[in-house]
Amino acid sequence: MAGFLASGLISAAAVLAEAGLPYDTAGELAAAGVSIERLADHPVIAGWRTAIAACGLKPSTYKGSVEQLVRRTLKSGPVRTPLPLVDMYCDVAARHLAPLGAYDVGLLPVPDIALRLADPSVDEFHPLGAARDGEMPLTPAVAVYACGSTVICWAYNCRDSQDTCLASDTDVGLFLGEAVTEGQHGPLRAAFADLRERLAGAGATVGETQVASAVAPSFTA
Repeated sequence: MAGFLASGLISAAAVLAEAGLPYDTAGELAAAGVSIERLADHPVIAGWRTAIAACGLKPSTYKGSVEQLVRRTLKSGPVRTPLPLVDMYCDVAARHLAPLGAYDVGLLPVPDIALRLADPSVDEFHPLGAARDGEMPLTPAVAVYACGSTVICWAYNCRDSQDTCLASDTDVGLFLGEAVTEGQHGPLRAAFADLRERLAGAGATVGETQVASAVAPSFTA
């Protein structure tokens, strides 16, 4: 897992909205041989499918964020939302096949975030988007990002919470990403470099990227 803090996001979002997305991500993916038909077999995507299956979930039903974003980008172009920051980090994630999440620091209920297995006796999760509470089960096998008992992202990176996601008035954000296979480390590093460059280029103040691993399992952003 890796992450960093960035501030000045309200003004940076305005710059990003004016500039638009700088790359033809769909074209880059296609040129690299990434296709919808064979996406599930791509080593990076296959690694996430294996991780999701280990959570006791069906990977074809609960797709990781990378698979969701790449499928959407190849089919209909980049994600378009009312939030330029969301559009940008989703484009970065799809471009590098690396999962990224972003959270409003002001909405986090406690300062500490853990990547851990869910505790169905205390954890709560309110999914972002059309899914209803309970449609994404909190079982002891599901890996989640948890801030106290609030799940901010479910099944590694499948779905963020509506309680802590970026909003139009977010000025300080926490950006996170993770890798579960050796082959995912390079894409994640490239995604963080791209993300940091775009945020800094838009005028945000970007903190240092910190990394947690099995050897050093925690960091302070």
